[in-house]
Amino acid sequence: AIARYGTTLRRVLEHQTATLLVAAATLAGTILLYVFVPKGFFPVQDTGVILGVSEAPPTVSFPAMADRQQELARVILRDPAVQSLSSFIGVDGINTTANSGRIQINLKPLGERGVTASDVIRRLQPELAAVHGITLFMQPVQDLTVEDRVSRTQYQYTIESADADELDSWAPRLLEKLRALPELRDTASDQQNGGLEASLAIDRDTASRLGITPQAIDDTLYDAFGQRQVSTIFTQLNQYHVVLEVKPSFQESPDALKDL
Repeated sequence: AIARYGTTLRRVLEHQTATLLVAAATLAGTILLYVFVPKGFFPVQDTGVILGVSEAPPTVSFPAMADRQQELARVILRDPAVQSLSSFIGVDGINTTANSGRIQINLKPLGERGVTASDVIRRLQPELAAVHGITLFMQPVQDLTVEDRVSRTQYQYTIESADADELDSWAPRLLEKLRALPELRDTASDQQNGGLEASLAIDRDTASRLGITPQAIDDTLYDAFGQRQVSTIFTQLNQYHVVLEVKPSFQESPDALKDL
């Protein structure tokens, strides 16, 4: 082993110029790779699918949310790289609030569309931003991910506090500072505390005499004004959630609570 090392060392010393050129080329190649190789935990893949999470103001009604979601879908389908999409709104295991929705965008094959999924997102963003009253956050679907939930953006930052009031106070301030950074785009928060609310006082003595439990009152209110999913209708291509609620004419005013 020592003799072999001596032989290679003599050859290097005999070709010092070539050795220096190889070292310089290696250094230059390393710098070029550092500049051009994508950085990040996982490189962004182009799987041909884009996931969009829509968000409207917390006070939006279900019909208004449906109209705005459909407008987003119409804008997306006009793009020449889009083959089809599926859209969903309403409360389920993923959408925890009625003002959020999901759109899965299926792109044409890469050879046919000629642009990457990230390029399609950048092309759609200005047109989708023109849709009033709703925002769509898009990112390419990845085969390999470490996320445990559907998020609006590529990176997530979680803040926690034992004091809910303190969290409600500081979360918007942090979001405002992040949005001011030029390096970031599509900054969002899943804090949803700006919706309309009404407080009800239960006459527990009268309810007890009539045999009505607080749970029964809560279930009745949710059946009437919530989004109680009672069944699912399956077809060959789609599935439809059946939601229980009162007629829309009884949802226009808080006075409707008197009629339950």
